[in-house]
Amino acid sequence: MSGQAEKSYDAVVIGSGLGGLTAAALLAHEGRRVCVLEGHTSMGGAASCYRVGSLTIEASLHETADPHDPRDPKHAILKKLGLLDELDWVKVPALQTIVGGPLGDTPFVLPHDFGAAQAALAARFPAEAAGIARLMARMREAYDTLGQLQGAADAPSLMGMAAAAPALVHLLGQWRQSLGEVLEQELKGNEAAKCALAGNLLYYGDDPARLWWLFFAAAQGGYIGSGGVYVRGGSAALSRAMARLVKRKGGDVLMGRKAVAVETGADGAPVAVRHLGKDGVETRFATRTVLANCAPQLLAEMLPEGVRAGFAEPYREKPLSVSLFSAHFGLAVAPQRFGLQSYSTVILPGSMTALDDFAQAGAAAAGLPGDSLPPLTVVNYGAIDSGLDNGDLTLVTVVGLDRVANWQGMAREDEQAKRAAWLSAIEGELERRYPGFAGAVKEKVFVSARSMRSYLETPDGAVYGFAPEVPEHSFLAGSPRSVSTAVPGLYLASAFGGFGGFSGAMGAGGLAARAAERFLKDGG
Repeated sequence: MSGQAEKSYDAVVIGSGLGGLTAAALLAHEGRRVCVLEGHTSMGGAASCYRVGSLTIEASLHETADPHDPRDPKHAILKKLGLLDELDWVKVPALQTIVGGPLGDTPFVLPHDFGAAQAALAARFPAEAAGIARLMARMREAYDTLGQLQGAADAPSLMGMAAAAPALVHLLGQWRQSLGEVLEQELKGNEAAKCALAGNLLYYGDDPARLWWLFFAAAQGGYIGSGGVYVRGGSAALSRAMARLVKRKGGDVLMGRKAVAVETGADGAPVAVRHLGKDGVETRFATRTVLANCAPQLLAEMLPEGVRAGFAEPYREKPLSVSLFSAHFGLAVAPQRFGLQSYSTVILPGSMTALDDFAQAGAAAAGLPGDSLPPLTVVNYGAIDSGLDNGDLTLVTVVGLDRVANWQGMAREDEQAKRAAWLSAIEGELERRYPGFAGAVKEKVFVSARSMRSYLETPDGAVYGFAPEVPEHSFLAGSPRSVSTAVPGLYLASAFGGFGGFSGAMGAGGLAARAAERFLKDGG
């Protein structure tokens, strides 16, 4: 039974993940009355921190492209909101160190800056210098062109659009190419060089043969071209800043309020959102537009039965992104003492002979760990001034590809034993590479894809929305992603409406806010 409409808003945002908070902050900045509903008692979704014992753990953000660069999708949004200089962006020294697999035991450091990255790659792989130069040029072109188009759209500027047109035409010639295809074109069979450039593949997906080249080029190009940063105090600092802005502009951010239904009117557009508090009492908020920070699959269940099928159809066959496991260690001794110098280190297993082997990595956690672990990304928060509140302990986080299916149907005690086994195996791998590491560990915890699904409430624990695969259709059919839906006035303000990562989620939130503003101005 519907509750009473206690309040009325121009827009209601379902979910307080970064895409939703971005959309809410932008609409509030434009003078719209906005309400954010969050089912959990903490905000931010993936852009948050949480406590386990005495450890403050970063939920997802390890590094993001520097938003001070105008090419970065976050730049215009943060500048408009006045948050670009309000937050402390800690520079990360290099993109990553990669060791193991085809690279052997000699680590390779991939620096920021296109020129520096090209020089480092060419020095390590001189036979591939020409191909490396072409790859860097293609990545730079993708990042520059998309950044120019973004800036022209934000201005808006027809001249800016026209200036970017020639490069855009060239990019569209690469529309149907995969990362694996392009790397094979430019680096031939040099798997070590491929891993040196794309060893952090789990940031984007798990299969180079299916991963969209233009997406990778722009995203990895953002890291290389703009440099990497970490939000001091954790990504929760960014989420809180967005929420404060909404409140300063007269909006509301309500925690512990689970959206259960979106009502639509005679024109098919939203008219209200119903939500439950922890006390089980239902409340109804009238609204003219809804921005969903939740997965489309979850949103479909909230829609009226007659609307549901039409809304859900475009997402029915879209493959989901990868999920991840993570192991977190609190060390009483600085990791640098054991030789773990870099902020981000990718460890490839000795059994890995090609970048394509990533495609099998997600299935590794289906059983107990063996002699060879899957590819791991190790993040040493002691290498930067992270601002995470961990007292005398330094946080080291290890991330790998995972699937919810790896943890399904297990008895509680069996799952606990399996988690412990993986935690121990990862700790053992770090001890083998960095002797003394294990003895410094004072606290540790393992988080599986199943836990990620519960935390993010995404199907199969997808961490990046839909998988960024090569588009099935020509560019003439438009972008493979859209914040618009089959329901007028209902928009996707999350990675599901754009792409994964903080830049992707915020970019989708920005597009959703712009679409909602147009809808409201048109009398929606």
